[in-house]
Amino acid sequence: MNPATEGDTPLPARVAEHLQPGESLVAAIWVSRPAGVEALRISRSEMSPWRLRRAAPESRRGVNGLPRSHAVTLDEHIRTVNDPRVLARTDRRLLLLSQGLGSWRDLLPRPAGTLSPLRLRWESPRTDLTKATEQSGELRLDFTDGSYLVLLTPSAHVQPFLDG
Repeated sequence: MNPATEGDTPLPARVAEHLQPGESLVAAIWVSRPAGVEALRISRSEMSPWRLRRAAPESRRGVNGLPRSHAVTLDEHIRTVNDPRVLARTDRRLLLLSQGLGSWRDLLPRPAGTLSPLRLRWESPRTDLTKATEQSGELRLDFTDGSYLVLLTPSAHVQPFLDG
């Protein structure tokens, strides 16, 4: 499903099932990868089937950090605007959730107006996020390990996410 078609569905209600007892949701927003991902530079030795490699984080626009940093591990779960994710900030954690397809039950027909549940993809303690800012209409997340990530978001919802 596309978030544009789910405008009447309250996002906080969909995130609520992932909250721990006593935890409260501060804000939630749809996020995706910004355009402008650079092409991979592949050498002849890297084309060998014995040496398959993933794109290095520095080859993706908007992500900066070491391979196991918060920004890079979060970026591994971010998709394009065709498959956006939900970034939720609680008083304790930062969560990344995706839509359905967690099990075969998500493929079964649902009553009209019923959405598939969100699936937890990534989480981090809230204290690992040092700041969240708007940068040219995009959301920038800075982490305690010095890494950062820039995400594409609906511009009308960035400020409420930052204020929350």
